[in-house]
Parts: sequence; structure tokens; C-alpha cells
Amino acid sequence: MIRTLLISTSVLGLAGCVSLNPVQRETSTEAGLIMPDGYDYAGAVDALAAPEQAWWASFKSADLDALVSEALVANNTLAQGVANVDASRAALKTANAAFLPQASGSLSASSNTQSGLDDVDANARLSASYQLDLFGANAASRNAALANLDAAVFSQRALELTAQSDVAAGWFNLLSAREQLAVAKQNLEISERIFKIVQVRYEAGAISGFDVSSQSASLANARARIPQLESQITSLETALAILLGRVPQGYTAPEADVLSIALPNAEPGLPSDLLLRRPDLMQAEANLRAANANIDAARAAFFPNIDLGAGLSSVLTGGGDLIGSLSASVAQNIFAGGRLDAQFESAQARREAQLAGYRQSILSALRDVDVSLKAIEANGAREAQLLIARDAAADALRAAEIQYQAGTGDLTSLLNAQQNYFDAANSYVLGRLDRLTAAINLYVAVGGGY
Repeated sequence: MIRTLLISTSVLGLAGCVSLNPVQRETSTEAGLIMPDGYDYAGAVDALAAPEQAWWASFKSADLDALVSEALVANNTLAQGVANVDASRAALKTANAAFLPQASGSLSASSNTQSGLDDVDANARLSASYQLDLFGANAASRNAALANLDAAVFSQRALELTAQSDVAAGWFNLLSAREQLAVAKQNLEISERIFKIVQVRYEAGAISGFDVSSQSASLANARARIPQLESQITSLETALAILLGRVPQGYTAPEADVLSIALPNAEPGLPSDLLLRRPDLMQAEANLRAANANIDAARAAFFPNIDLGAGLSSVLTGGGDLIGSLSASVAQNIFAGGRLDAQFESAQARREAQLAGYRQSILSALRDVDVSLKAIEANGAREAQLLIARDAAADALRAAEIQYQAGTGDLTSLLNAQQNYFDAANSYVLGRLDRLTAAINLYVAVGGGY
């Protein structure tokens, strides 16, 4: 039996006041921003090389390659991201299922308790239904799910880029701390050597006990720096182990000379390339597409739901005939207390928020690249001067030590020369670390190899 279809024309007229025209889509070039032709400081980087997919390989370190590869496989944060992508993929499957017919079957049996099991009635039914998507509700839900899947994939790429840069930065910081420890131990050896000279001169009556006390204090300070750096090294090494998905206890990171790590030249490309390379910008654009689709879904809620159905049923006992049926139904929300209007307005507001966030992300990305380019230029010039300062301080220390040993110089000048050399050697190590960090930051700013 076909059910009578009752459609209220007045209700449909109310629903018709909501436009069926699709929401205007915001593309990356329609976000209200004019992309610049180039970066302000791109010309300051000489001999630019083409970007590599595995950007960390440009540091030319096999140990770094191995560390990043291990992190991409074992990092637990990345594993969480993969699970989020799988969840979004499952949600897309759910949305796609709305375009397919739904079928169900049932089997029932009953018996009169007074007759025992001799009088059993059994019935079977098979039914199928399909929802017409005349007003695009299911299509909008699918588009939203597809955009959310894209956003989850781009979010995973952003996590991968973060993990790669964290491993590189963590290892470089560890190598820098190890080099600072070597500088501190060298400074301790210098202090011990000077202390022996002071003792010899004191025992010869050439100096007073003031010099001995002064050098004793300097020697103690030199010794105190070492456990502090050793603690810092332990902290950095265990943090790196966690990035690799390892147990921190017993882990030892590869040894390398931070001053010998290659300094890459990264090609920033054009500002418009950021929209296709930075995963966070692609994620923001996908979120904007999802917000647009949610507006379509909220608008479709004003219109009726139309379902078609078919069924077959039979009484399995007593030789019953097979009975078929067709049905159609229309459901229309007549009064919802403004709930549908509020949902539509909320979807529009969320879309405006996503658009503003997308614009802000683009502006921040443009700034990140220029800041990183300027940092590479500035740190390169700074390191050159720090190297000159370190070598000059080493020469001054040698001269002051010879003069003091010969009795022509005073201890204060020698200790100042020693402190200047220690500070200069330490600053040079930190200057190299700043250059390596600036290179990492530039790769992150331009989206790595994506």
C-alpha cells in the first residue's frame, strides 16, 4: 500500500525564503589580502639552492638524517595525528553512506503459551529505504567531512614538520651544550695551570696571598660551571629521546661537532607559494571549506526530508503469501522556536571566524619568512665577528699568561684575559647555534619540503 503524501504548501513557502544559491566560496586569492611580489630580505641570502623534500638533508649529516627518520616512525605525537586522520576518514565514509540505500531485515516468532511449542507463528520482513537529497543536505555533509579530512591530513603534515624541526633543533642544542662543556673544561685546565703558576710565585715570595685567594676563587667558579652544563646536557638528551619515542634512561645521542655542521642555503620561493607549501595554511583553508559546507547544511535544514521505502514480508508458518509494499514520506519542521535560524546564523559566524583566522595565518606566515631570512643574514655577519673576537681573546690570554709568569704582568690582567677568552669561545659556539636555528626556522616558515 502506498501512503498518502501530505505536503504543506505554506510550510514549503516559508522554507523557500532561504536562498538555494550556494554560499560564495572564499579562495586563497579572495581572502582580502594582496600577496607581495617578494620577501624583503630574500636578496640578502647568497647562492640560494632549490628546496629539498627532505629539507634536513641539506645539513649534510647522516646522524641527523637517521634521527629524523626514526622520529617520523616512532614519535607518539605523530601516532596520535595518524589516529585523528583515520577518524576523519571514517567520518567521510559515514557521510558517503547517506547516498546509498539502507536495508534491514527482521525475523520474529511467537507462540501461545497454552498450546506449547506446537502453535508457533513466524514472520520475516526485508525492507529498504533511500533519502532523496533534493536540497543538498547530504552533499553538504559530505563536503564538510571531506574538508575536515583534508584539514586532518594537513594537520598531520604540520605535526611532521614540527617533529622534524624539533629533532633537528634538539640535536643541535645538545651538540652546542656539549661544545660549551668542552670550552668549560678547557677553561678549567687554564685555571689550574694559572693556579700552579700563582703557587710557584707565592712560594718564591714574589706575590702575596691575595693572588692565591683570587685564583682559588676563579678556579672554583670554573669547576662550578661543569656540573651545570652536564645537567643541561642530560635534559636535552632525554628530551631528544622522547621525540624519538625512546625511553630516556640509557639513551645516548650521536656525537658530532656543532661547528662542523653544514650551513644550508634555503630558497624561500615566492610569497604566494606559501599557500601551497605551508601545511598550517592549507589546514586553515580546509577548515574554511568545511565552514562553507556547514552553512549549506544549515540552510538545507529549512527544507523537507523526503524518504522512499520498499518492503517484503511473509508469514513463514501456514504457507503465507509474500507481501510487498512501497512507501514515501515527507517530513517538514513547521515550528522550531528559531532553532534553525540560530543554527544558520551560527554556521555563518563560524565561517567568518575561520576566514579571519585564515587571513591572520597568512600574515603571520609572511612575517615568519622575512624574520627568518633576516636572522640568517644577521647571524652570519655576527658569527664572523665572534670568530675574530675568539681568536683575538686567545692571543691576549697567551700574552697575559707569559707576562705574568715572567713577572711583568699582574694577576688581574691575566684573569680578565682568561674570562674574556672564555666568554668569546662560548659566544662563538652560541653564534653557530643561532645560525643553525635560523636555518631550521626558515625551513619551517616556508613549509619544509611540502
